[in-house]
Amino acid sequence: MSGATPALVEPLPPHYLTGFMLLGVLAGTSNGVAKVVLPLYAATLHATPWQIGLVGGLQFVGMLLLSLPLGALIDRIGSRPLFRLGCAGAVLLFLAGFSYAATPWQLIGCVLLFGVVNPFRMVTTQTEFLHLLPRIGPSRAGWQRASQSCGMFFVGPLLGAWLVGVAGYAHTFRSVAAGLFVTLLIGQRVLSTAPPGQGADGMGLLAHLRDQLRVIGSRADLRRTMQVEFLGQVAMSYFTVFVILVAMRRFGMSTQQAAGLVTLQGAAFVLTLLAAGGVIAGWREAVRYRVALVLLLAAELLLANPFGPAALWAGALLLGLGLGLQHLTSVARFARLVQELGRGRTGGMFSLAGPSGGLVGAVAGGLLNQHFGMLAGFHVLALLFLLQLGWQWPRGRAAC
Repeated sequence: MSGATPALVEPLPPHYLTGFMLLGVLAGTSNGVAKVVLPLYAATLHATPWQIGLVGGLQFVGMLLLSLPLGALIDRIGSRPLFRLGCAGAVLLFLAGFSYAATPWQLIGCVLLFGVVNPFRMVTTQTEFLHLLPRIGPSRAGWQRASQSCGMFFVGPLLGAWLVGVAGYAHTFRSVAAGLFVTLLIGQRVLSTAPPGQGADGMGLLAHLRDQLRVIGSRADLRRTMQVEFLGQVAMSYFTVFVILVAMRRFGMSTQQAAGLVTLQGAAFVLTLLAAGGVIAGWREAVRYRVALVLLLAAELLLANPFGPAALWAGALLLGLGLGLQHLTSVARFARLVQELGRGRTGGMFSLAGPSGGLVGAVAGGLLNQHFGMLAGFHVLALLFLLQLGWQWPRGRAAC
């Protein structure tokens, strides 16, 4: 098939994978700080609940709009210059934008711009990792997401809550800018071995986009995998944006205690990505999804009906386990698609599914929150996972 990537057999350069994982941790940490700090900053500026939802969700809008075009651009000009552009733009935004935002709408405008430049960093690194998979083996398929998630859901939330407490919002934003500059320097080195773009000889941008849409429309297995990733990211996004506010307003937790819920969910997610691959290796794919959905349904029921702080902690743990198991299975599917469909093509699709769910989870969650309260989103997610489990259950039984 056109665009297929041949199997690579040459060994990896020394420390290349380590550098790639470090890059993922740093990139995830900057996003993790933003995920926790920006909604809190919006609340400090007296933003309404739906404006807080916009602050959480617009961080994903660029991934939704630009993932497929960036996949085409990677094929044309390569990943490294795009990554450099994304890092430099984010540094400028945190130095000259977020630090001076004084109203909710100014903050929302900065978040929108951050959402536009963010994909230049994230799509390029995700695409190059998918390209790397044939050289590192499918057992490490979850490592790149694990390294990003380690920063996004473990290091970032803890660091963000700590920085806000000791240094305030303005200095926190400047610290994130410094971290992004370090990420730029490391990324320049790590991506120096990425394949160059095909230049003018490559497929045109519009033709590439039409080709990607045609593939999505023609492949039921691809659409199903993207749908699973989408719903998982809806759940993760809603949890990240709103569980801190639930914990603080309903149970009187401090900012750092509430941020610990995001950290626990992220830690469970990361550990599942790193360690569960061998455990579930003998499970059929349908059974993996079925177990993941049972865990996710239990998590949402606990979060929707929190009888006490313990329910939030248990829900966070189950959500991390379920999402990790679900993502491991989805990445394995995408890894197979990379071999069949090619690098830039699949990288854009892979980067599109999750962030679109993140956008919907935060923005639609904000609207639900505005009209029905902060627990409404967890009720809706419990229903969606129940429906998905009902669809998946007979297929899992048939696979046994």
